[in-house]
Amino acid sequence: RKGRHKNLNQINEAEIIKTIADHLGVSWEDISRSTNLSDDLTLGQIELNDLLLALSQKFNVEFDPQDLEDLQTVDDLIVLVEDNLL
Repeated sequence: RKGRHKNLNQINEAEIIKTIADHLGVSWEDISRSTNLSDDLTLGQIELNDLLLALSQKFNVEFDPQDLEDLQTVDDLIVLVEDNLL
């Protein structure tokens, strides 16, 4: 379990946003914490699930399905990733 969180200190908001942008093929400059997942990024449930899978693999985290029900903004995603790193 020792190496599980080796990247914890290196993971920050910018890295999470960059991962989201790379996955969606958009510029990270077009994404902010207030960006709406469905309205601004036009993510449906399938696209959102793909993005969550990419985030979980990149940052080695698992998400509780209940935590995913209220995701609306990029800020929600950032908080979700950070909370699950602990």
